[in-house]
Amino acid sequence: MSQLKEKVSYLQGLVEGLDISGTTKEGKAINVICDVLKEMAQAIEEQAETLNDVQDYVDALDEDLSDLEEEVYGEDFVEVECPNCGEMIEVESSVLDDPDVEIVCPECGESFGGDEVDWDDDEEVECECCCNDDEECCEDDDDEEEEDEKSKPKGKK
Repeated sequence: MSQLKEKVSYLQGLVEGLDISGTTKEGKAINVICDVLKEMAQAIEEQAETLNDVQDYVDALDEDLSDLEEEVYGEDFVEVECPNCGEMIEVESSVLDDPDVEIVCPECGESFGGDEVDWDDDEEVECECCCNDDEECCEDDDDEEEEDEKSKPKGKK
């Protein structure tokens, strides 16, 4: 913004160098225009400084809010897909455990329960056998199934 003030000062110097009489209509108009330009440049510079201060303040508030959200909410949020409209929604993970709680989608306004959430296939699926996710047990079961398939007599076509 200091460039603007410099340009206005340069323009005022040019006008003074022209030796324009301040008593003529044109001279009065040109002098008033230069004075208005100087005031506008000053006002613009002050607004720019204020804007920079406000931007710094907003950045500090944003950072503080992020810290506060992290402290209050922690990492206990999960992203789920609304079964009605497909919009991704962030909800507190404990809400999904409570069968009586209904989640209202902010996009479509429809409500749904945690039991209606369709989890991605990418997520790890728990083992359904009695091994409590002991990989060796499940691998052993897979090996046994393969051996059973090999030992079965092959039928005629």
